[in-house]
Order: sequence, then C-alpha cells, then structure tokens
Amino acid sequence: MKKKKIFFVMPNLGGGGGERVISILLNNIDREKYSPSLVILKESGSNAFLKDLKKDISIHFLGIKTRIKISFPLVIFKLIQLSKKEQPDILFFGSGQINALLSPFIPLFPKHIKFIARESNLPSLFEKYFVIKFLYKKCYVNYDSVIVQSDDMLNDLNLNFHIPQTKLIKINNPVDVLHIEKKLLEKPHTHEKAQDNFNILVAGRLTYQKGFDLLIEELAKLKNIAYKLTILGDGEEKENLIALLNKYNLTNKICFKGAVDNPYTFMKAADLFILSSRFEGFPNVVLESLVCGTPVLANNCLGGINEIIKPGINGEIFSFEKLDFQEKFEKIINTKYDSVQISTDTKNRFSVNHKMKEFHRVIEM
Repeated sequence: MKKKKIFFVMPNLGGGGGERVISILLNNIDREKYSPSLVILKESGSNAFLKDLKKDISIHFLGIKTRIKISFPLVIFKLIQLSKKEQPDILFFGSGQINALLSPFIPLFPKHIKFIARESNLPSLFEKYFVIKFLYKKCYVNYDSVIVQSDDMLNDLNLNFHIPQTKLIKINNPVDVLHIEKKLLEKPHTHEKAQDNFNILVAGRLTYQKGFDLLIEELAKLKNIAYKLTILGDGEEKENLIALLNKYNLTNKICFKGAVDNPYTFMKAADLFILSSRFEGFPNVVLESLVCGTPVLANNCLGGINEIIKPGINGEIFSFEKLDFQEKFEKIINTKYDSVQISTDTKNRFSVNHKMKEFHRVIEM
C-alpha cells in the first residue's frame, strides 16, 4: 500500500506546548501508512524541538524573513509551489493565526489535498486582530477538519466563530511519557529543593495570559506559610513581575530560572505545580507535571482544566474571581498525595498511544 504524505506546517518548532505536540505527532504517526514531513516557515526563531525528531522526517525550510502577517502572499506562493512539487496528501497546520490567514487561500491549492487545522488556544480570548477573527468566522470552514483540545475550545469556535460542530473534533493533547522519563534519567534529582519550605513551581512564557502577576499578588497574602516559588520561562512581562516582587518584598521567596532545556527535574522536585493562567487551550505543562507525580493547583480558566484535574486525587481547582486561592492552597498542603497514582492516572488518560489512535481516525476520515 502506498504511504500517504502528510506535511505539518509550522512557523517554527520550538519553545511552546503547541510545538511540542506537533513534534509528538511527527514522531508517532503510523509509519506503515504515512510518510511525515515538517515545513518550517520562518528563517529565524527557535527550533528547539528539531533535535527530538526522528531521523526519517523530511524537513523543508521556506526561509520567510519577515513577519508572517506581512509576508503572507509569499508564504502562500511558496506553500503552493511546494505542494505542487511534493504532492502531499494532507497539509496539517498547527498555529492559530497562520491557520486563519491561510484559510481563504485553500481553494488555490491542488484539489486532492486534505486540509486539517489544529487549534492551540481560544481565539475569542487570545486573538487581538479583527482581520484574523473575521477570517475565523468566514473562511475557517474551508478546512476539512479542525482539531481542538478541550470542550471549552470546541464551544469557543462553534459559538463565537460559527464553525460547524461536524468539522470540530476534540482530541486532548497527548503527553510524551517516554520523553519525560528519558529527561528525568538524564539528570536525576539534580534540582536543589529549598529545605524547610513548601516548594512551588510554575512554568510558561512570562505573558499576560499566564497570570503570574495574579499569582504573585495571591502569594503576597499568605501568612505563616514557608514556601519557595520557582518560575521557569522568559517573556515580555518579566520586568513587571520583578517590580511586583519588589513591591511585596518577595524576592527571597520567588526566583526566576529562565527557560530551561529540562523542566522535568524541577517538576519532579516540586511539592506543587501551579497553573495561574487567565485562559489556556489545553495546558501541556499540567499533564507533564502530573506525569512527574506532582499535584497541580489550577485556576479554573477556560481551556480544559476540569478535564484534567481530579480534586483530592491529583490536585485542586481554585478561582481568582472567587478569592479562594488561599483556601485551596492550604488544602493541598494538608493533603497527602500518592505520586505514583497521580502519574499512572495521567499516563492512562493522556498517553501518546491512546491519543494517536484518535488522531489517526481524523486523518483517515
């Protein structure tokens, strides 16, 4: 049987949860049925996950030098050229803005190609540009299928952008257990835990979406609790967050470690992982922390939190709006969690093998 060619199209492949998921799909797609390739649009930017890809994956660099929104006619031209030359059977797009920008031009591509979009966020909350939102509403129906990660994302695209439910397919993100276990063996238990403190970890780009400012303000209210918070990640909000630490005199309790290549040793060493996001698509970092056996305290934001957290079993859910952070934080401190149970449950629900079966059903439709 002739293998179908599937091309995954991304601006870059490095840094974020969405890029991590694409790398998982590339590595685990059925090689008996599909021949996977990766198309990198931008000349600059991080491609940190390229090193994790299997050697049989072909990579095409389009070399776009300016911002995608500015050079999009060139992007379309080069993608059409590549499609005519390589004759892929499926084009799979995994970056929301680019998905939307491409959507009006799908009829210009060879007719035999199946088009699949994967959303990584909630466009009504994440997307700032009117033109992009307009394209979601008017042209996203050009895709054959749109993969979403959570019920919240499905409802957002259906209710706010009028994308038919028949085209929306929910597949929770897979968690790459083998990758995490390999990284934990690479540097086992090297992260230094703060003794006599409750060790808290957060991770993600330092942006408004991630809500680290809200978390710092809540932690400033805690009295008589010895804790140490480690923040992994970089981003445009760092200076503002440092100013908050100085304002509340928390520089001795909260530290920034920047972006790290192996966050899993930090997760394994932590007593608690906190997700403080204002909204999410489906937070991979929560799944990764749970695989490491660390419970999670998550803000009840849109993005599938209730599909992951089992209160009292693998963590708790709080709400900044309900002002119950301290109550849930203290509840977690006083709960004895079974790290093996947390890890096993997460692997059973979100393993790559389980989620790849769902993914294969979509591309075979």
